[in-house]
Amino acid sequence: MLSLASQLLLVADSSVVHIACESIADEVALVAIQREAVLTESAALCVQIQELALAMKDPEDEAELYRSLAALWLEMRFQWQRHNLVANYDTMLKGTCEPLVLARASAASYILGRIEGLLSQDHRDRLSDTAVELLEVMRADVERDRTGGDA
Repeated sequence: MLSLASQLLLVADSSVVHIACESIADEVALVAIQREAVLTESAALCVQIQELALAMKDPEDEAELYRSLAALWLEMRFQWQRHNLVANYDTMLKGTCEPLVLARASAASYILGRIEGLLSQDHRDRLSDTAVELLEVMRADVERDRTGGDA
């Protein structure tokens, strides 16, 4: 079985992601500047995933790689959710949504799917567990800040 770092390098294959994001941009008929924005954003995300995988590629780094990947996965999930909420509200209010919002949501969904699809069930379970732990720590921090004491 490939290491988590090796799997992430496959996920972040910029040529594969670029082709998929070009297709997404074509499907929603983005103008040139919007198309370039989506392609640039997805390329930057590939670089971030690659940097993460390469920085923590040793077996002894795997626990920290899970924590870092969980944080990135949550960030991407929240971005995807935000784009989808905007698209849904625009569609409800106007009957359509901005193509750029739809393209960004689709690109985020595609990359999330690549992360989840290339990971073994064990890796997905560990990623989910680590994400929940991160959210619990954030919840405790917010509660402590709100009350001015220990949560």
